[in-house]
Amino acid sequence: MDHFVFKRKRINEVKYAEACSSSTVGSDSVNSDSIEKNIDSNLQTSTLFEPHFKKKKVSARRYNEDYLKYGFIKCEKPFEKDRPQCVICNNILANESLKPSKLKRHLETQHAELIDKPLEYFQRKKKDVKLSTQFLSSTTVSEKALLSSYLVAYRVAKEKMAHTAAEKIILPACLDMVRTIFDDKSADKLKTIPSDNTISLRICTIAEHLETMLITRLQSGVDFAIQLDESTDIGSCMTLLVYVRYVWQDDFMEDFLCCLNLTSHLSGLNIFTELEKCIVGQYKLNWKNCKGITSDGTANITGKHSRVVKKLLEVTNNGAVWNHCFIHREALASREIPQNLMEVLKNAVKVVNFIKGSSLNSRLLEIFCSEIGTNHAHLLYHTKVRWLSHGKILSRVYELRNEIHIFLIEKKSHLASIFEDDIWVTKLAYLTDIFGILNELSLKLQGKSSDIFEHVERIQGFRKTLLLWEARLKSNHPSYYMFPRFLQHIEENIINENILKEIKLEILLHLTSLSQTFNHFFPEEKFETLRGNCWVKDPFAFRNPESIVELNLVPEEENELLQLSSSYTLKNDYETLSLSAFWIKIKEDFPLLSRKSVLLLLPFTTTSLCELGFSVLTKLKTKERNGLNGTADMRVALSSCVPDWNELINRQAHPSH
Repeated sequence: MDHFVFKRKRINEVKYAEACSSSTVGSDSVNSDSIEKNIDSNLQTSTLFEPHFKKKKVSARRYNEDYLKYGFIKCEKPFEKDRPQCVICNNILANESLKPSKLKRHLETQHAELIDKPLEYFQRKKKDVKLSTQFLSSTTVSEKALLSSYLVAYRVAKEKMAHTAAEKIILPACLDMVRTIFDDKSADKLKTIPSDNTISLRICTIAEHLETMLITRLQSGVDFAIQLDESTDIGSCMTLLVYVRYVWQDDFMEDFLCCLNLTSHLSGLNIFTELEKCIVGQYKLNWKNCKGITSDGTANITGKHSRVVKKLLEVTNNGAVWNHCFIHREALASREIPQNLMEVLKNAVKVVNFIKGSSLNSRLLEIFCSEIGTNHAHLLYHTKVRWLSHGKILSRVYELRNEIHIFLIEKKSHLASIFEDDIWVTKLAYLTDIFGILNELSLKLQGKSSDIFEHVERIQGFRKTLLLWEARLKSNHPSYYMFPRFLQHIEENIINENILKEIKLEILLHLTSLSQTFNHFFPEEKFETLRGNCWVKDPFAFRNPESIVELNLVPEEENELLQLSSSYTLKNDYETLSLSAFWIKIKEDFPLLSRKSVLLLLPFTTTSLCELGFSVLTKLKTKERNGLNGTADMRVALSSCVPDWNELINRQAHPSH
């Protein structure tokens, strides 16, 4: 059959060639119509003998509402029907992906942190996707250009970039890409993206919109807590940052509240007055709704002559609690060092300053380390402001100790002699270890959405660890397993036994001093309230009525706790949700316990968000932009709220002049 079809097609091709040839030779007698007729007939004859295979009909898969638990909805865009769309990343998958296994795989691989989210979370995301889809489908070309302008400005502010980047980098790059992939006509549409002056206006508009959104939420009467800290920018201007945490929907929200530029000679009372003008005067908030105040404990905020915190507690009718930043307290406790070890630290800092203080020395050391092939080629500066400074500089100096020694000898520096002292290097190894451990503790105390129970557990665990180490060193067979660099150094080098005993006594003295200072900055009596409310951390640990009676709760609260601890359904929520989200979720069924728990968890425990804000301010206000008023940029960069583009697009593209 195949041979017959091939032979028949070959005959038709010959006839077609003859027809074309005859039409060329006899062009005067054969017109074009006859040629076309002949060609069509030959082609038609050819197709009669071609084999026809019946295509397998592939039925399109249908969307099921159960797929929402994997984070997928049915795409509503034109020409994209019956295709799943992720509510998180907005990616549209093929119709063949409408299988639970494939949708689940997308969730597990692309959004692993959302696997345990309840169905209600994806339902809220579904509403956002539908609103944005309806909004984009209803906008005109000019409105889309305006929206693009806002989106560009939003990205510029989020990335802390100069406003001129939109005109000098982003727009030209977009024009090149669109012109290359599409055409000049499509690229011309992008030229409506405005200049850097309008980008500045867009950022201010977005910042004002985000501020209004936040203040509207706070004005609704929700409880909130604040953290505040002050510092100076590159222009030596004093700046006060305030962050707020409040209850919104199903969990706590943390957001940037305000940035106040203050003059350096302001007293504590003046600082409070400026804060009062902003919080009460401008934002119209009620201090009675403030349930927590957190600061770093500096004299400007908490000193006896400043009394900013004292005034804040007074205006809240003592309804708020004040927390001294855990990270700041840990840093203060870490400063207590015996004199002999302090000399080791000071000499290490001198070495760093000698090398980093000269650009030539710094470059020469870098070249020397690169030639040798060390893991690091730079030393780090030491500063008291940065919490992790001690551990990082000591670690780098210890790692490069041999290279630094050779370099200092070549530079004929007297500091080279300290690296020839085995006792000094041994003590340096210990300081590197202990400050590295303190760095790890500091990092664990940082981050968002951490509650006071977690921080107290970490501090108490570290205090017990110090006691364990003291007991280990006091034993007849002391062990140094907790200090790996120190242990490796004494194993690889011959250290006199008497000298090692002296070093052990200095280490023991330092650990004892650390233990005492941690007890001073984290006194046990401050944690009595937490012990009395330990049921907040794990309410399901109190299933027996006898254990509930010991908690000193009122009868109504005891009854709620008994009912709550008996619910296996709510225990599943407790295991999947954050502690704050769990207590907010059950506020309707257990109002007394929920209210008490939320008030305990709401206050900040650290001022790490303010430190993050100062880092952003440092990136915004550079030497080239030291005159910038970065309040609007900071709000857009730090805000947790998402702009309502539908509302923004209805505003005028340019303000009236």
